[in-house]
Amino acid sequence: MKELSVRKLAPGAAIAIDGRLDEPAWQAAAATGPFVNVGTGREDRSLPTQGEARLLWDDGFLYVGFDVRDTTITGGFPEGARDPHLWERDTVEVMIDPDGDGDNKDYYEIQINPQNLVFDSQFDDYNAPRGGPSGPFGHEAWSAGLASAVALRGTLDDGSDEDVGYVVEAKIPWSSFAKAKAAPPSPGDAWRMNFYAMQDNGGAAWSPILGEGNFHRARRFGRVRFVAAEGDAGGVGAPARDAGPAPATAPSASAGPKPGDRAEPPDR
Repeated sequence: MKELSVRKLAPGAAIAIDGRLDEPAWQAAAATGPFVNVGTGREDRSLPTQGEARLLWDDGFLYVGFDVRDTTITGGFPEGARDPHLWERDTVEVMIDPDGDGDNKDYYEIQINPQNLVFDSQFDDYNAPRGGPSGPFGHEAWSAGLASAVALRGTLDDGSDEDVGYVVEAKIPWSSFAKAKAAPPSPGDAWRMNFYAMQDNGGAAWSPILGEGNFHRARRFGRVRFVAAEGDAGGVGAPARDAGPAPATAPSASAGPKPGDRAEPPDR
């Protein structure tokens, strides 16, 4: 079982949602390390998409930063699309089970793609409700109410060049998790989460599923434990350092498109 202790932001620290992850708080944040093969649990450099994630929190928000390595960055959805099937191309994904018991009751799914489109949905049980092969997937009316930004290291939907990847940065208000027993969490609380870098309905994960279902299998999510800030000074989040030129950044979004269950193993 993967575990990660996530330090609370120091008092007065702030995170700008701009897709850059350049604040000192991000540099000191808890990191998943490289994602692994969903089926084997081993790092697999042959996968077409690689990634890792960083986490922070405060009393208002959960902060998530993804760094994805992908040589063919693909969007392809209409601008402003609501809950498009992002998993069919390139996207990152967060699965969140606030109770931390892995029983697949009352969990959440959030995806953000290189266009900064969003899919977010809430589920009552494992992949349920589900409206059929084309959805709806879960309660798609639910909104994470998040703010996000994407920075591209390459050219979107251009097969003539080789891309490097993209960065996704998001802050998700605790108030969105109405099914949670307590939100925001208190220091010492643990939620189950998983993080994926996806392409064409497959991808790499923080915590592998190991053939026990699809990407929704909550008992295979890792355990994220929330830790108190170290204090007003020297904690996670001193004043921001000067940064160099930013890569191309997609506009920030407050809410947007969402997914649910797809195919069963080996991927989704």
